[in-house]
Amino acid sequence: MSRYLWVESYAPKTVSDCILPSSVKETFQQYVNEKSFPNLILAGPAGVGKTSLARALCDEIHADLLFVNASLDRGIGDVRTTVAQFASCSSMFGGIKVVLLDEADNLTQDSQKALRALIEEFQNHCRFILTCNYPHNIIDAIHSRCSVVDFHIRDQKTLATLSGEFFKRVVPILKGQEVSYEDKILAKYIMSMAPDWRGILNGLQGSTKSGKLTADILKDTPDVLMEYMRAKRWNDVRDWVFKNSYIHPKQLEMNIYKSLQNTLVDESKPQAVVTFGEYSSKIMSGADPSITLLALCTEIMMNCSFK
Repeated sequence: MSRYLWVESYAPKTVSDCILPSSVKETFQQYVNEKSFPNLILAGPAGVGKTSLARALCDEIHADLLFVNASLDRGIGDVRTTVAQFASCSSMFGGIKVVLLDEADNLTQDSQKALRALIEEFQNHCRFILTCNYPHNIIDAIHSRCSVVDFHIRDQKTLATLSGEFFKRVVPILKGQEVSYEDKILAKYIMSMAPDWRGILNGLQGSTKSGKLTADILKDTPDVLMEYMRAKRWNDVRDWVFKNSYIHPKQLEMNIYKSLQNTLVDESKPQAVVTFGEYSSKIMSGADPSITLLALCTEIMMNCSFK
């Protein structure tokens, strides 16, 4: 078994290696062919491949890349110094320079205003790629200077196709790591967690240390949470929420909402939407997001009807 992170060891190296909707892949393959692209905002849920795609694009066109984790470097000083120093000079190799701001929706308003000025100032020889989960948190002035690429997958047919591609990608990894598995369990786990490819790979690595993939891995999927909520097993709902608290709370909220769509009767779906609306703004503002998520699940469990 590898001691390295699988998400790093098996990260895609080229745009063609990335598992994406065909429209997105075709657009980025065109950028590779032309060796040029506009400033970009890559928007979508966590784990779908936004950062991997950006890195693969830069590698293929041999761009000089500066990676900035915007969730850590949020201040206006970080933007002005780190980014400005990099973008202010031409590439040593004569190619394009690229600033990749990961999780850019975490930048403060002042930092975004400073970034807008930098995008304008260095537009001749530097491109900016911003990844984000919530594009509405990025100011309009930056939106107007970038092309937005939407990574959300909204139809089940596309999701099933991409899940099949990911299944084929994972099988050689498991075999290479000498992990035994059953196709049915692996496929069910991937479909339950898709399209969070990063989360799936991390989950597989954590669950196969014994050299075998068992049905226990399915206990961490939202589908199991739905079973607990349907059966009014509150203690199990509580344990599931807190066990999965390592996942970003907003991502967990999205996973739960997605799973509910196939679990609730149609008459209860409006009530669920209202409940999510009441709790969504509270998830990141409370002392413990897990408690707020548990309250959300509890209210839906008590007030909604399941199939």
